[in-house]
This record gives sequence, structure tokens and C-alpha cells, in this order.
Amino acid sequence: MLVHASFDIALISVCLAGIRRSTGLTLQTGYLVSKNNQRLLGFVVGAGERMFDISVAFMSAYPSVFRRQQNLPPRPDSPLR
Repeated sequence: MLVHASFDIALISVCLAGIRRSTGLTLQTGYLVSKNNQRLLGFVVGAGERMFDISVAFMSAYPSVFRRQQNLPPRPDSPLR
């Protein structure tokens, strides 16, 4: 159960890191009352950033398997116009 929860937290933190990198949106920690909770959230998001960086470095090391997408125009239904 603990391993499952840890994996879920890691996956969510990597997703948040990807969202931050691609859109610039970040979590607000001001709504958390406890400084310990703010530090814990910062640690989790920082760990997600590191895991995201490692994943990108791994994927960049194998250009025969992974390729960069060409700059495509945004889709008309995309909120990031």
C-alpha cells in the first residue's frame, strides 16, 4: 500500500513538473497553513522536477527511439493560443 501511494505521488509530481514546463502554471502553496506542509509540497514538486529532467535526459540519449516533435501550430481548440 505504501509503495503504491509513493508511486502515485511520484507520478503526479512528474505530471505537475511537465505542466509547469509546458505551460508555466505552478501550484500555489500560500493556501497551506502549516509551513511543514508547504515544505513537503515543495519537496515533492522538486522531486518531480528532477525525475522529469532524468526522463528527458534518458530520452535524449536515444534519438533512434525518441524524436523531438517539430514546431506545429497550436490546435484551434487548445487553451494555449
